[in-house]
Amino acid sequence: MSVSSVSLSSDANVRYQRLAAEYTKLRAQAKVLREGVLEERGRGDKLTEDLKSKEAVIRRLQAENESLTFRNEQLVRRVENFQFDAPPTTLQTTTPRKPATTKQAPPTSQSHVDAARIELLEQELKQKLEQNERLVSELAENERQHAVEMAEMSEKLAKEMRKLEDEVKRMRIRTKMIQNPKEDVEGSPEDVDDMRKSEDVVVEDIGSPEPPESQEEARIMVAEAARGTFSGFTNVFTLLQQRCEIYPFDIKLERLPSHVEKLSSEYAQTARLFLALVEIVDSIIQNSEFNPTEHIPEVVSKCRLISKHCSQMLAELVKQMTSEENRVTWCTTPLARLNNEWEELILRMFGIFEDVTEHLSSSEGLLESLDALDAVTSELLDVFKKRWIFEARLPTTTRRMRCVGSALEEALQMTSVETSKLTARARKVKGMEEEECRRRQQLEDAKGRQEEEKRVYIESEDVKESLNPFDEEDDEDFKDASDEIQKTIPLTSESKLAEFSDSAHLESELRLLQIRNDELQKERDKMFVDISLTKRKLEKLQNSEIPEKSIIQPSDIDQVWEIGMERRDEWIQRVKKAEKALRFYEIEFDLLLRHEVSSEEHLREVLTEMESIVNRNARLEDELESVRRSYETQLGDLSEHLATLVKEREQEKESNKSRGSLKSFFNKS
Repeated sequence: MSVSSVSLSSDANVRYQRLAAEYTKLRAQAKVLREGVLEERGRGDKLTEDLKSKEAVIRRLQAENESLTFRNEQLVRRVENFQFDAPPTTLQTTTPRKPATTKQAPPTSQSHVDAARIELLEQELKQKLEQNERLVSELAENERQHAVEMAEMSEKLAKEMRKLEDEVKRMRIRTKMIQNPKEDVEGSPEDVDDMRKSEDVVVEDIGSPEPPESQEEARIMVAEAARGTFSGFTNVFTLLQQRCEIYPFDIKLERLPSHVEKLSSEYAQTARLFLALVEIVDSIIQNSEFNPTEHIPEVVSKCRLISKHCSQMLAELVKQMTSEENRVTWCTTPLARLNNEWEELILRMFGIFEDVTEHLSSSEGLLESLDALDAVTSELLDVFKKRWIFEARLPTTTRRMRCVGSALEEALQMTSVETSKLTARARKVKGMEEEECRRRQQLEDAKGRQEEEKRVYIESEDVKESLNPFDEEDDEDFKDASDEIQKTIPLTSESKLAEFSDSAHLESELRLLQIRNDELQKERDKMFVDISLTKRKLEKLQNSEIPEKSIIQPSDIDQVWEIGMERRDEWIQRVKKAEKALRFYEIEFDLLLRHEVSSEEHLREVLTEMESIVNRNARLEDELESVRRSYETQLGDLSEHLATLVKEREQEKESNKSRGSLKSFFNKS
C-alpha cells in the first residue's frame, strides 16, 4: 500500500515538472515569436515607406527630365530662329554705311526720300522684332510654368491615389480577418461591387478631355492614348507571366510543369509584341506626324501577329491553367467561379483583339470594337479584384505573390483607364472626320452648282451679246469704263425686267452678270498693277544715271521688310496655336482639380470608416486583453492548486512514513 502511494506521488511530481517546463518553454517561444512578428511588421512598413519615397523621387526626376528636354527643344528652336534672323541684322548694320558712299554724289530729293523711307522701315522692323522676342519669352515662361504646375499636380494626385488604395486594402484585410470566414465569402463580392461603383463614379466625374480642334493634333493625342493602352497590356502580360511562375506552382520550391513553363514563355512573348507596338507609336509621337498609308499597315501587321499569337498559343494554355487552379485544395466554390469568369474574359479579350485588327484595316466598326475592349478590361479589373480578396488570404500566399498581385491590379486599372481614354478620343476623331467629309461634300455640291451656272451662262452668252456692256474696252481710262459698267448693268437689268418679266431664267442671268462683273473688276485691278509696275520700270530707266548702289538699296530694304512681315505672320500663327494649347491645358487642369476634390472627399470618407474600424479593433483588443488576463489568473490558480496538492502529498508521505515506523516498532515488540 505504501509503495503504490509513493509511486503515484513521484509520477505526479514528474508530470507536474514536465508541464511546468513545457509551459515555460512555450511562453518563451511565444514571446520570441511575438517580437519577431512585430519586428518583421516594422521592417515591412519601413520598406513600403522607402519604396514610396523612391517612387516619388523617380517621378520627380522624370518630370524634371521632361521639363529639361522641353526647354532644350525650345532653345534649339530659338537658335534656329536667331540663325534665320542673321541676314537681316547684317543688312541693318550695312545699310547705314551705304549713304556714306552716296555723299560724294550731288544730293537729290530722291535720295532724301529713300533715306527717310529706309529709316522708317528700320524702326518698324526693330519694333516688330522686339515684339516677337517679347512674345516668345512670354510664351516660353507660360509653358514652363504650366509644365511645372502640371507635374506637381500629377505627382500630388498619384500620391493621394496610392495612399487611398493602400488604406482601402488594409481596411479590407482587417475587416475580413475580424469577421467570420463564411461571412467573408458571402460579403466580399458585394464590398468589391460597392468599391467598383464608387470608382466608376469618380471616373465618370473625371472624364476624358476633348482633343483640340486640329485633326492632326487629335490624331497625335489618339496615338498617345494608344501608347498608354499598349504599355498597359505590356505590363499586364509581364505580371501574368510572373504570377504563373508563383501560383499555384512556385518556381523557387519545385520544378514547374511543362505547360506552365510554356504559358510563361508565351506571356513573355506577348509582352514583347506589345512593346514593339509601343515603340512604333513612340516614333509617331516623336515625329509629331501621322501618315495613314505608312503607319497604319505597320500597326495592323503587329496587331494581327498579337491576335494570332493569343488565339493560337495562349487560349488552350489559359484553360489548362484555370483547371489547375480550380483543382487546388484550398480553392473554394466562389474562387473557382471567379477563376472561370477570368478565363471567359481573357478568351473574349483575345477575340476582341482579332476584331480590332480587322476593323483597324478597314476603319469600319472600329469604335464598336474599342468599346468592347474597354468593357472587357473593366470587367477583368472587377473580377481580378474579387479574386485577389480570396487569394490574399490563402495560407500559401507569399510576400512576392502579394507584390505581384497588387502590381497586376494596378496595371489592370491603368489599362482600363487608358482604354477608355483611347475609345473617347477615337470617337472624337471619327466625328471630326465625318464632319470634314460632310463639309467637303457641301463644297463639292456648291462647286457643281457653280459649274452648272457657268454652263448656263455660256449657253446664254450669244443671247446676251447685244445687251452686254463689257464688249467695249477703253484702254485709256479704266475708271470711266468701270463707271460705264456700273451704269449699264442696272439699265440692262431694268430693260430685261421690263421685257422678260415672265421669263424664268431672269434671276440666274442677273447672278451670272454679277459674276462676270466681279471677274472684270479683278482684271481691271490686275491691269492697274501692271501699269504701276511699268511706271516703276520707266522711273528706273529714267534714273539710270544714279549709281547702282542707290538702286539696290531700296530693293534690299524691301526684302528685309517682306521677311519681317512673313516672320510676323508666322509668329502670330504660333501664338494662336499656343493660345489654343493653353486653353486645352486649362481644361485638363480643371479636370485634375475636380479629380483632386473628389479624391479628397473619398479620403475623408475612408478616414471616417478607418476610425470606426480602429475603434472596433481597440474594443476587440481590450476584450482579448481581458480574456488573456482571465486565462493568466486561472493558470495562476491552477499552479497554486497544484502546489497545495504537492504539499499535501508530501505531508501524507511523511505521515505514512511515521505510521510505517510505528507499525514496525509494534511488530518487533
